[in-house]
Amino acid sequence: MLSPLDYFVIGSYLALVSAVGLWFGRGQKNTNDYFLGGRQIPFWAAGLSIIATETSALTFIGAPVQSLRGDWTYLQLALGSVLARFAVAGILIGAYYRANVVTVYGFLEQRFGPWSRNLASFLFFVGRSLGSGVRLYGAAIALVVVADLDFPLAIALIAVVAVLYTIGGGIRAVIWTDIVQGVLLVGGALVALWYLFSEGGFEFVEAYEKLREAKSSAGESKLRVLNFSLDPRESYTLWAGIIGSMFLTMATHGTDQDMIQRALTCKSEKDGRRSLWLSAVLALPVVTIFLAIGSMLWIHFGGDEGAASAAAGLAERAGESNPEKGFDYLFPFYVVDTLPAGIRGLIVAAIFAAAMSSLDSAITALAATGVTSLWKPYLAPGRNEAYYLKVSRWMSIFFGLLLSAVAFFVWLSQGSGGEREGFGVLMLGLKVLTWIFPPLLGVFLVGVLTKRGRDLGNVVALLGGISGLLFVEFWSSFFSSAPPFAWTWNSLLGCAFAFAVAAAFPADPRRPPLEH
Repeated sequence: MLSPLDYFVIGSYLALVSAVGLWFGRGQKNTNDYFLGGRQIPFWAAGLSIIATETSALTFIGAPVQSLRGDWTYLQLALGSVLARFAVAGILIGAYYRANVVTVYGFLEQRFGPWSRNLASFLFFVGRSLGSGVRLYGAAIALVVVADLDFPLAIALIAVVAVLYTIGGGIRAVIWTDIVQGVLLVGGALVALWYLFSEGGFEFVEAYEKLREAKSSAGESKLRVLNFSLDPRESYTLWAGIIGSMFLTMATHGTDQDMIQRALTCKSEKDGRRSLWLSAVLALPVVTIFLAIGSMLWIHFGGDEGAASAAAGLAERAGESNPEKGFDYLFPFYVVDTLPAGIRGLIVAAIFAAAMSSLDSAITALAATGVTSLWKPYLAPGRNEAYYLKVSRWMSIFFGLLLSAVAFFVWLSQGSGGEREGFGVLMLGLKVLTWIFPPLLGVFLVGVLTKRGRDLGNVVALLGGISGLLFVEFWSSFFSSAPPFAWTWNSLLGCAFAFAVAAAFPADPRRPPLEH
C-alpha cells in the first residue's frame, strides 16, 4: 500500500496543479477568455495539451493490456491516428478559424442552419459524456487498486479535483495544467518501464528475444505489429488500423469539441495547424511506451497463466464477478506491489494526471457547447458577458456530475473484450466514440468540401448514420451471429454514409456556402 512519502508526493502534485490552474486562470472577463483563452495560447502548449488529453487513464491502464494479452497490433491504430491529424489540419482547421466560432458546431449553423448545430451539439453531449465517462471509470480502477477505495468514492475524488480547478481557470487552466500532467504521465510511465527492465536483470535484446519467441492466443508472436488479415471482423488489422483509425481520429480531433478546442485557442490558423502537427509527432512514441510496459508486465507475471491468475485475484479483491476485468488492474497493482516508496506516489500521481487531463477538457468542452448552443440562443439571450461567464462555471459543475454518473454506470456494466476486438476498458472507450462522431465528420466534410447540403439533409444523415452503427453494435441481439465487421470499421462506414446522404441534398438558396 501507499506510504506517507507516497501521499506527500501525490499531495504535492495536486497542490502544484491547483496553483498552475489558478495562476493561468486570472483575469477572465468573458466566455471567449473562459473557453478559448482569448486565442493567445502558443501552438506548442496546445499541441502538448492534445497529447495529454488523449493519453487518458484508458491509455495508461488499458494500452499495456493490449500487448500483455495480445501483441503489438494496436500500434496500427496509432499509425492511422497520426495520418488523421495532418488531414484535420489541412481540411478543417482553416474553415473553423475563418468562421471565428467558439465551438465547431457554430460552423454548422453558419454553413447550414440552426438544426444542424443543435443536433450536432446534442450528439456531442451524448458522445463526449459516454467517452469521458469511460475515461473516468478507467482512472477509478487505479485508485481502487492502489488506495483500496470503493469505486464510487474513487470516481468522486477525481471528478471533484478536476471540476475545482476547471471552474476557476477555464481552458487556460486546462491547457497549462495538461502540460504539467502530460510530463508527469509520460515520465511516470518511463520510470515504471525502467523498473520492469531492471528488476528482471534484462538486457533489451534478451527481453526482445523472449517476447519474439512467445505466442499470443492468436498463435502469433507477442511482438507482432502488422496484421495483414483481410477478415473485416478483426479489429486490429493493418487495413482497419490505417483506414478505420484515421477516420476515427479525424472525427474526434476534427468534430469533437473536447479535442479541437485546443487548436482553436491558438493565435492564428497557422498555429492551430502546428498544434495538430506536434501532436502527430508525439502520438506514436507515447503509445509505444505503454505497449512496452504491457510486454514487460507479461514477463513479470510469468506469461499468460501467471497474468490470468493475478488478474482473477485482483478482480475478486475488487468485488468483480467477471475475472477478465482484473487485467485492467494489473499495471496499478504492479505499481503498489513492486515499486519503492516515493516512486509509487509518482506513478499514482501520473494516473491522477491522466484522469484529470482528460476530464477537465471534457468538462470545458461540454460547458462551452451548452452555453453557446443552448443557453445563449434559447434560454437567456441578450445577457451580458459576466452573466454568461457565471453560467459557464455552473455548467462545468453540472457536467462534472454527469460524467461521474456515466462512469458509475460503466462500472456496473463494463465488459472485457477479446482477442479479435481488443481488450478491456481501452477497447470500450474507443468503441463508444465510433457510434457518434464519424457521422458528424461526414456532415462537416460536406460543409467544407462541397457546396451542397442543408439542414434537413444533415438531420437525416446524422440520425441514419448513428442508427445504422448502433444496429451493427447490437447485431447479436437481433441475429445469432457476430456483427459483419469490427468496430474499427465503424468510423469509415459511418462517415461515408452521412457524407453521401448529406451531399445528396442541394444547398439552401437562402444560405450560400461559406468562402473556402
